[in-house]
Amino acid sequence: MTANSEPDWSVARRGLALFLNNKPDETEVLFADRKHSFHVKTARCYMLFMNALMTFEDEKFQLAMKLLKETERECVGDVGWLKSVTNKVFGSATTDDDYGRKLEKQIVLADTQVCTAMLVLLQQEVSSYVRGGWMMRKAWRIYQHTYCQILQLYRRTFGINPSGFNGNCTNNENGLLTSRYRSSEWSLGSYHSTTSTSPPILSPSSIKNSLSMIFSLTGMTNQPENNFVEPAEVIRLMSAVSFGYGIFQLCVSLVPPSLLKLIHFLGFEGDRRAGLTALMYARLSEDMRAPLATLSLLCYHTIVRPFCSLHDWNIKSGVDAAKQLISECQQDYQNGGLFLFFSGRTERLQSNIDAALVAYEKAMCSSAQREIQLLCLHEVAWCYVIRLNYAKAYQSFTRLQHDSRWCESIYAYLAAVCSGASGESDDVLRTFREINAMISGEGKITQLDTFVARRAVKLVAQNEGVYTPAYYKLLVYELLYLWNAMPSCSVDSLENVIAECKNSQNDEPMLGLACLIAGASYSYLGEQVLAIKYFKNCLKLRAPHCDSEDQHISAFALYELGSTLCKSNSIPEGVSALLKAQSQYKDYDFESRLSVRIHSALKAHSQ
Repeated sequence: MTANSEPDWSVARRGLALFLNNKPDETEVLFADRKHSFHVKTARCYMLFMNALMTFEDEKFQLAMKLLKETERECVGDVGWLKSVTNKVFGSATTDDDYGRKLEKQIVLADTQVCTAMLVLLQQEVSSYVRGGWMMRKAWRIYQHTYCQILQLYRRTFGINPSGFNGNCTNNENGLLTSRYRSSEWSLGSYHSTTSTSPPILSPSSIKNSLSMIFSLTGMTNQPENNFVEPAEVIRLMSAVSFGYGIFQLCVSLVPPSLLKLIHFLGFEGDRRAGLTALMYARLSEDMRAPLATLSLLCYHTIVRPFCSLHDWNIKSGVDAAKQLISECQQDYQNGGLFLFFSGRTERLQSNIDAALVAYEKAMCSSAQREIQLLCLHEVAWCYVIRLNYAKAYQSFTRLQHDSRWCESIYAYLAAVCSGASGESDDVLRTFREINAMISGEGKITQLDTFVARRAVKLVAQNEGVYTPAYYKLLVYELLYLWNAMPSCSVDSLENVIAECKNSQNDEPMLGLACLIAGASYSYLGEQVLAIKYFKNCLKLRAPHCDSEDQHISAFALYELGSTLCKSNSIPEGVSALLKAQSQYKDYDFESRLSVRIHSALKAHSQ
């Protein structure tokens, strides 16, 4: 195949492969020859989207959202109603190639909606939840329609359904609005199930009019098409729609329970298993999205699952899945910075901190991309915290505070507590003043900024004197706990944490914190009886008359107590504690993250 005859999608995949193998300059050279190619523009969208997710920096977010919006407009312009009318007026018939391109642009249109929605939702503002939810709604509708078209094409071409997929596909719009998604199927069309007894939440006429407008703008109809598309292209298109759909399902399945009403109001819900199935299908294809599907799965197994404590913190199954994925990518991405990063994550989750540090250092050496450098440095800093090496952690967090443009205040706070735990009082005072300047300045305030503002007052005494190292160690342990990093600690480290907690109950920054951390440490060591004892002690200390401040301590203690009791076959008592944690406390630190865990635990014990 000559360079000029190579399909644009293949060039886009090669460019993405170069990008993932730490060769962004070579990617630009390759893409320069086809800078007007739709597939190349789409690949650029994915690259900018990944950069934004790696750094969480506003500048990267804005660059990604700008290109996503431009790509969205191009998709709407090429498959929209004006082009349909023009074709009819001037007699331009739709060719087979045009039909394949139209399907691809419908997929990309939905992908842009999902990617933009994710970036909007990550801003964690009230207005962003509504905007992001509506974008997800539009993406769902486009994926559903496009999947039905490609499924019909697949059946007509091969006479069977794609392996592992349910073949239900209908176009009953009212069914879409009033039914709920069945967890046993991942078919986009299965959303039309009539088995649900849930009443319609929205007015079908008003929503139908709104959806009709979306479809008129995108030129999508329910009329069957009989165009011929090459079999290999049909397979690629099926994989392409599976990637975005899988991302969509995972995102929606992970929203906090507080947003579930909004999701249901907009008429859809997520299915985690369906999303994983779709991504596994997409990763085995020739489409440019295949390596992105693999990265999405690695992110889920090594970051999302442990951070949200999904699947009852089943580390082994997640790590095994991630290691298998990495092994299968060795030939193509052996030295790819992101793949080395995920190798480090798998080692960290197994408490192999030395191996994790080697992987992160290798990733930073192999890639000159600033985004990967910062991502790995963040992990290196946490590895030192997990090791309770406060001096090294302080150095890394200080560097991140100055090099990263994402939430400087949280890195400054992490540096402050690590320096305090090391007994470096001058560094604590200096960083404390820097934090006060950050949180009192103008600009957008994030949830992490709010968290830091609540903690900053605990860093220094009223007379601007510092506390003991034991005091700051408890603040470090709180971070280890809230970031779900304690399971990565070694047995020796957990035993040291317990000893410090027992000796520091009269020197704790928040009432009950030492008991909560000790209980969690015992739980990770498998000492469930002792864990229950300390969680109950924590709640006794924070009896109603002492529970007005730092309510996250009580909420997390109730969650841990409930989860541990359920594991110990005291399920009614455990569920009672979980329900109390869910209903009794509001507006506390890390509420949305704990809500996901409580919701998941209650769902598991209701089945």
